[in-house]
Amino acid sequence: MLVAVSLMALIGSAALVLVAGSAEWQKNQLQQLADQAALDSAMKITIGCDAGKAGAVITEADNFLATQRTRTGALSAPAGSCAAQYTSSDTFAGSLSATINYPYRAHQQQVEVVLSLTLPLSFGGAVGKTTTTVVRRAVAQALPGSTSAVSATTLTCGAGQVNVSGSVLAQNLIVRGGTCAVYAHAQLDAASGTYSDLGNVSVFTDGQSWTAPGTCVANSNSGSSRAICSDGFELSGHNSTACGTAATSYLLNGDKTINPNPCAAGTGSRPVPPVSTSLPPEPNTDASAISTLRGTGGAACSAAGVYNQPIVIGGTTVATGLATTPVPIKDASGFYHFKPSCYGYLNANALHAGITNLQIGAKSAVTAPTVTPTLPTASQAGTLLVATIKSGPSGTAFTAPAKWVRANSQNRAGASRTEIWYYPDNPGGITSAAFGVPNVSIAQMTEWRNVATTTPLDRTGNLTTGSTSTATVSTSAATTMANDLVITDFGPAVQSPQTYTRGAGWASLVSDMPDGFASEYRVNLPAAVASETVTVSKATEWSAVIAAFKPGTGAVLDPGFYYFNGSGFAGGGGICLNGGTLLARDVTLEFVNKAGFSSGTCAAGGGANCTGACQFGSHPCSLQACPPNIAADSPNNLTWFAAPCSTPPPAADAASCPGSAWCPAGDRACGNLLIWAPASNTGQFAIKGAAVKHWLLGSVYWPGTCTDTVNGTSTIAGSLNCGNLTISAAAGAGTAVGGPYGISTSLVEAILVE
Repeated sequence: MLVAVSLMALIGSAALVLVAGSAEWQKNQLQQLADQAALDSAMKITIGCDAGKAGAVITEADNFLATQRTRTGALSAPAGSCAAQYTSSDTFAGSLSATINYPYRAHQQQVEVVLSLTLPLSFGGAVGKTTTTVVRRAVAQALPGSTSAVSATTLTCGAGQVNVSGSVLAQNLIVRGGTCAVYAHAQLDAASGTYSDLGNVSVFTDGQSWTAPGTCVANSNSGSSRAICSDGFELSGHNSTACGTAATSYLLNGDKTINPNPCAAGTGSRPVPPVSTSLPPEPNTDASAISTLRGTGGAACSAAGVYNQPIVIGGTTVATGLATTPVPIKDASGFYHFKPSCYGYLNANALHAGITNLQIGAKSAVTAPTVTPTLPTASQAGTLLVATIKSGPSGTAFTAPAKWVRANSQNRAGASRTEIWYYPDNPGGITSAAFGVPNVSIAQMTEWRNVATTTPLDRTGNLTTGSTSTATVSTSAATTMANDLVITDFGPAVQSPQTYTRGAGWASLVSDMPDGFASEYRVNLPAAVASETVTVSKATEWSAVIAAFKPGTGAVLDPGFYYFNGSGFAGGGGICLNGGTLLARDVTLEFVNKAGFSSGTCAAGGGANCTGACQFGSHPCSLQACPPNIAADSPNNLTWFAAPCSTPPPAADAASCPGSAWCPAGDRACGNLLIWAPASNTGQFAIKGAAVKHWLLGSVYWPGTCTDTVNGTSTIAGSLNCGNLTISAAAGAGTAVGGPYGISTSLVEAILVE
């Protein structure tokens, strides 16, 4: 009897152990399935949220489960909303049911998969229960929700309020200069009530201070000072963690409800992870990138190569590369198009170094019925020719040879008729031009480099006035660009020995008072109404005209992969603006050895600050009224300076980043990747100077030194990963770095967060 009872007890205990072991094994299997389904569906997450996008994410999770378990039911129609999450359920063989929630807790980048499995209990009758339910869940997040907009080993805020659309991660303590403030803004999609980034600030080193003292103005791009501000949490420390105060963190209402406080009571220590030193795959090893290279015979570029063969335009070396690198071709707007290849450097300043004078002709003889101004030597192709002419008063306008265009004219009885003519993008070889005039006349011709070759005329104005010793001629409206070539043509009715004094800051082209003819110019005026005030020693009658001509354009990088190797140069090589303009679309750039990306010169470290009209990218429509937009690179009218896009921007800027012509969807070596440099690179990413502007769409990986000066609406619409980053913002600056578009997700695909 005792043996029988003992055997029953032993058998029962063994059965319970087996059931418990089976249940534990089922739990592990169920967790793995939930993890896999969540990760798979996270890859379907895109930018924004609506019923259709939610349905796509939920359906992907359900379809993945169906590849692992036989579906016995049907996926229910998603119910809910983006803000409150959409929910669907389905059933599968083996008593498995699934509930899929997206977006999880209003986080646009997260999806939750909950699996329930009903298991039978063989000995359940003895305890009144024949089944048990095992529940496992997983939350996966697409990488854009985990990628910090700004990552740096050392982060220094130089000046102003630096606005980051997304999170900030720093290895060392963030340094603030003067009244500088850093503000990490959450990426909230107001239309759907969901977040794609919660706007957190994390510092690996212990002891970060968040104010000095300072203030944070919540939900504003201005007004914060001497502080580190965030719409989400602020966390410092890896060994001893501490959070920011309520005055500097959780500044956006609603952020905290889906973004738990890591320092809340009852919460375990949450150390800040170190800044990752991982890089995306090198583009120069990617077959898709290499296939775009021109002049290499299908081979990749080399870090050991020396790409120093001159690329010459108009007698000036504008870049160096291979002997077989294509020479840039000019388009209808005057932009020179570069092709993907291996380069030493590209100097945009050589294509647009600011307007300069090439030659000034002598004043022509006083004659009629024609007057023929001349140049000392034949003109160069592509330059602007300008003729200023003065005759006695007449109601009959001058006539000109073919291709000459009248900028403006003015007639004053008792004084003179004055006119300015121009010849845009001249074919070269011109030494003179005969103008028809109504009476005795005098004229001068001048030649100018780096003026826009199509529609160069910007603004004009004229003046006619009675007897006065002072005259002011002005453009009718503000010039549309700074550093226009502005030329005046005055025709005072004065005679020798009267004296004529030009305006301060104006350079003289001609001054002939015995014949009442004077002309001046400037090339350094801001974008504003241009005017010159002149005087004579005795009151007289006046006729005068003024004309402003726009600076020339610059360079364009056509779609593809560009490689810059800075070895073999006295400077650093790479890309430099130095007063020029550079546009690009659908490009990925790699910089090795000493090569840099600079708004200044091609010297090591980026050289001096940019002082001209230096600009990476053109104004996107989202930052100006479109139409009309500022034409660039006709007929494409490119905006921004853009990487291959995985998702195009909204309609206003969709033309900036359409589907890639060369980078396949999902290619990690080029998708959303704008700039890549290895850890061995000693060049600098240097956008600096009060005049520089930049609109960069895509992610930047630069392990070395970075400088980013943010002026006006300049931005890096992606992520910025640097070793030593100094960033500053001018008054009125908007987002410096970040945004939902252009973030490279090349390092990993998706992660499990719960």
